[in-house]
Amino acid sequence: MKNRILISVIGVALVAASAQAQDRPIELGVDAGVGVGLGDNSRTVISIPVQAFRIGFFFQDNVSLEPKFALNTVTGSGETFTDYEAELGLLYHFFRERERVGRVVYPGGSPRSAFYVRPFVGIVGSSGGGSSNSDAILGAGVGMKVPVLNRLAARFEANFAHQFGDADFNQLGLLAGLSFFTH
Repeated sequence: MKNRILISVIGVALVAASAQAQDRPIELGVDAGVGVGLGDNSRTVISIPVQAFRIGFFFQDNVSLEPKFALNTVTGSGETFTDYEAELGLLYHFFRERERVGRVVYPGGSPRSAFYVRPFVGIVGSSGGGSSNSDAILGAGVGMKVPVLNRLAARFEANFAHQFGDADFNQLGLLAGLSFFTH
């Protein structure tokens, strides 16, 4: 487990260095979310105002790599329970247009540049009460980024994910968030 985390951190650092070297923006974002589980081992999770923090690194004008992190800890009656999730998504932005007013502006102002698809893979886990477990997740989402101000966009996504492991299940998710672009 520790090796996976270390490899993930090194990978994110390398992608970040590559993205900065190419003078592309970094997308910082937070999402509120609702996840509705399907099947016997499922659960429903509502996370408002923030479900997860994400960082998007553009390595082309229409493709970005996006690590996403979530951590929730509950303490009470002498017990502590922690749930965590780490995802790595690859966003393909349809018809991303470069707008020039002295420099490139993100997000693009055209409605065509707003839509994206996001396949993702990750790890979810929990610990507490003397036990811990972690499982892999695999999924895909479709969404759109709506420009609010220069370098600020609202983001909406619907996704489907499958959690593997002893208690495997499927989940439908809805996300609403904000994205800030560094330049």
